[in-house]
Amino acid sequence: MAPVAKPGPMTEEERFMFDSTGYLVIPDALTPGEVEACLAAARRAHAPYPQGEWRQLGHLYETEPAIEALMDHPSILPKVRALLGDYFILQSTWCTLQPAHGKAGRYHQDGSGVYEFRRLAIPTPLVQLRVGYFLTDQSRDDMGNMVMIPGSHNAALRLPKTVQPDTDTDLPIREVITGKPGAALLFHQGVFHRTGVNNMDFDRYTMHIVYAPPWLIPSDRMENSQEFLERTTPLRKALVGEWKRPEEPFGMGYDRPPFEN
Repeated sequence: MAPVAKPGPMTEEERFMFDSTGYLVIPDALTPGEVEACLAAARRAHAPYPQGEWRQLGHLYETEPAIEALMDHPSILPKVRALLGDYFILQSTWCTLQPAHGKAGRYHQDGSGVYEFRRLAIPTPLVQLRVGYFLTDQSRDDMGNMVMIPGSHNAALRLPKTVQPDTDTDLPIREVITGKPGAALLFHQGVFHRTGVNNMDFDRYTMHIVYAPPWLIPSDRMENSQEFLERTTPLRKALVGEWKRPEEPFGMGYDRPPFEN
């Protein structure tokens, strides 16, 4: 049974499910109109590249208004604040394409390959909070679904090398995440997860937004687009890390991002 949540503020029940499993599934996080606009943006972005390849593209919010609207979307942002507090940045965004008839990926934790977040402490601390918006149908298995190992963000042991995706050695506790277009998957970067096989005749698109503490450097861009900064909202400008440096770093602190409440 998936830990299903509702769009909007984090309830006590949802917080307990997130702490226990490491993720929440939020149906109807996006409206059909928002899904249509985001999917069109995703297809435009991937169109210049070869077909039949898995791919992820970063910082599309700088050029695609529909993607920009996901940065502080009301269905998810209250839950991000409940988990990270008010001081966080949009560390990266990735528009991913799992091609038609694409193979399954391998289990992994998100984060830095150079210095794994699990080296900071066990259980692995929450350093990246990721939300994946489903832009194409994933309502049943074999549609390029995310596959999660519930509670694995709390595990002290590494995933055994004998575990092989989609074979008899795959873990029986795995959960295949299903959802219709517009659903969202919010998860702790320490949960072991992978991409499932896509046996469909169409490409699977997911738009990922990754939030993190303000001291973590962005991973999808070297710097913020000045054109984007000049036209976006004050909150979105703060979310990409454009904070005014205090006179005494770590002493005076930073101004609170301009949330409405």
